[in-house]
Amino acid sequence: MLKRLLLALVCAAVALGLPSLVASADAAPAHTTRVIIVPGQYLGALPYQPMAQNLTSRGYPTTVLDLPGVAMKKEAGQIGAAVDKIRREHPGDRIALVGHSIGGVSARWYLKEMGGHEKVATYLAFGSPQYGSPGACGQQGAPEVCPNTTFMKTLNKGDDTPGKTSYHGVRSAREWVDGNLDGGQCRVSPIPANEALPALGLEHTFEPVDPKIWDVTVAALQGRCVGRFVTEPDGVLTYKKSALPGNPAP
Repeated sequence: MLKRLLLALVCAAVALGLPSLVASADAAPAHTTRVIIVPGQYLGALPYQPMAQNLTSRGYPTTVLDLPGVAMKKEAGQIGAAVDKIRREHPGDRIALVGHSIGGVSARWYLKEMGGHEKVATYLAFGSPQYGSPGACGQQGAPEVCPNTTFMKTLNKGDDTPGKTSYHGVRSAREWVDGNLDGGQCRVSPIPANEALPALGLEHTFEPVDPKIWDVTVAALQGRCVGRFVTEPDGVLTYKKSALPGNPAP
């Protein structure tokens, strides 16, 4: 049902247009940055098309991967293949990864565990459970994202933000987890509820069609931090510290 509701919002966004908040203030990029969006679990590519169109119209050609969000390591490899394809077709262009929800986790596995930080200039995750989500515990799709699994321990061992990649974390006001990383990270939180969207407590689901998320993403692509840049020592963050009020225990 949530997916159908989100798809209905996407259709409305395409038909009516959800305007950017600061589109008129965008400066022309000094170089080309190509964006790859990694979707949330089971949502597919379609709900991210308005965001992709908006970013492309603002000078950042954007591709949305059609990944189900059920196998983190496998999908990290598919992200890597998409990055390599862009590098072959557009040598010299910069690449940014934008991950929603669990898509931010598979994208970060690629960056940290597969050497992707050497190829990607910017990483932005919105609504991503960087230290795990209790919703993954016991489910068939991506159970490795349950807090304290071997997968999550490996992903968060050592520096969370390696290399010269610029790391950004964004969350809505009613997320279950904060999405923070250790090392250096720009933190933009919380994004207030969008008054144009239904007040159903589903901000996480509607993030892909929220123009405020689009604007924060463009700022990151421009090399700007519109939140707070925080340097967190390794070993300080845990799932319990990332959990926000109302988040059930895993």
